[in-house]
Amino acid sequence: MLRSTVRCFSCLYRNSSPMGNRHCFPMVYIFPVMVLFLMPFILAGPVQARTFQEILKSGELRVCFAPIHPSVVQAEPGGCRDDCRFSGPAFEAAQAFADFLGESLTLRSLCIDWEEQFFNDQGSTDRDASYVPILLDSGRCDIYPNNLTKNTWRLRKMDIVTMFTNRMMVLVNAGSQSTIRDPSQLGGKIAAVEKDTSYHTWLQEGNRTIFKDKPVDIRLQSTADALKNVAQGRADFTIIDADAAFWIIRHQFPDLIMAFPVGSMEEVGWGIAKGNPELAQALQNFFNEQRAGRNSALNMIWNRHFGMNLNQFIGLLGSMQE
Repeated sequence: MLRSTVRCFSCLYRNSSPMGNRHCFPMVYIFPVMVLFLMPFILAGPVQARTFQEILKSGELRVCFAPIHPSVVQAEPGGCRDDCRFSGPAFEAAQAFADFLGESLTLRSLCIDWEEQFFNDQGSTDRDASYVPILLDSGRCDIYPNNLTKNTWRLRKMDIVTMFTNRMMVLVNAGSQSTIRDPSQLGGKIAAVEKDTSYHTWLQEGNRTIFKDKPVDIRLQSTADALKNVAQGRADFTIIDADAAFWIIRHQFPDLIMAFPVGSMEEVGWGIAKGNPELAQALQNFFNEQRAGRNSALNMIWNRHFGMNLNQFIGLLGSMQE
């Protein structure tokens, strides 16, 4: 249909009397055909990332949550997509940001897989390529509030507005504590981590450098399974951000031990499409204001979930030494 329609348009340009060509139709017939052909695309919604002004005008903030772990966000029932009940720090913080932008702005939430945040239009992640992930580029998501660590390959795909600084922590069980006391002892051990996390990236880089002669055996699995396998001795260690580590020991696996930090202090924040400076500035203003207020919504969220406010957490990490 499309090919014949295109031929008809070209005929109209070539011949002032298109009816003289039996393969062509008058414009009065062509227009309805084109409308019918294009209607699925018209109804599909935005085809590019939404600007800050478009977000405000629409009255909704489109937030995509990746429930990697309850210390970030949870979604129920399991396997839900558009109609989920969300809870956890990231959900509460996103709601606080929507309130910060204006009482008339509502949250429209979507549940996605962790890797999906980075997918191109072919449904895969290409770490070396520069592109805007399809969920951001299509306007389906305005923000990823999933505590994304800034690293080189992610910054090729999106802007990440810094919320706080963080540090990766090695978690072990009591049985492994005596054999894993510093980063040099990780070589040759079994690590359980989630694919395409900053922990996975750090271990891959380590296997190319410091663990080259004795590489870490990296087992890719969900964060929930990784923690369970470390707790039960089926993996020697996992790596997770310090905020999640505090939450895990406080609420989930009290017998796991924070052995030591690895890597350098890193910036963690919320992901947005590139080329959206007004949205980036609004997020930065929100984070700055919330950190400054002792009883701010964000500091209260951190107190409830982590037992300390955001500034206390940042100060504690700054005092840690490898």
